[in-house]
Amino acid sequence: MSTRNKRKTVVNNDGVVVGKLKTFSSTAGFPKAENPLTEAVQSASYSSLIQTYAKTYGVPVDLAHAVVRVESNFNPKARGSAGEIGLMQIKPATARMMGYRGTAKGLYDPETNIKFGMKYLAMAHDLGGGTTCGTILKYNAGHGAKRMNPVSKRYCGKVQSIID
Repeated sequence: MSTRNKRKTVVNNDGVVVGKLKTFSSTAGFPKAENPLTEAVQSASYSSLIQTYAKTYGVPVDLAHAVVRVESNFNPKARGSAGEIGLMQIKPATARMMGYRGTAKGLYDPETNIKFGMKYLAMAHDLGGGTTCGTILKYNAGHGAKRMNPVSKRYCGKVQSIID
């Protein structure tokens, strides 16, 4: 499966160019940006939360943003096929391991999801030796994962294409 990266110009309602977004065509299992402007607005909505918790837990901010984009495309209502919830697609059991005491439904709250998802990502970053692909392997396949699997390899490629 291939991925095509594209740059799209984002224009506001007055016709003023406000920036360029790197978008990509999706491969199976990864969200696809349907509207670059919608993605930009959603990204901006959660940017300060992502930045705050990334800095709090020592995760590179660009990596944190890329993970949220790949996991949910900035959709706080995202639900994964294995029970993953929200922006960072965290499972309730994983959130509980990170200290979360609420219900599964509570993980749809963007701040709650980012707080506990970022805590898990920070541990993955440490266990993965601080490298992008090491971090992604531990975040995607579990902290105990030792070898890069095809899914995590594709995921890492997505994250790297967003960061670069």
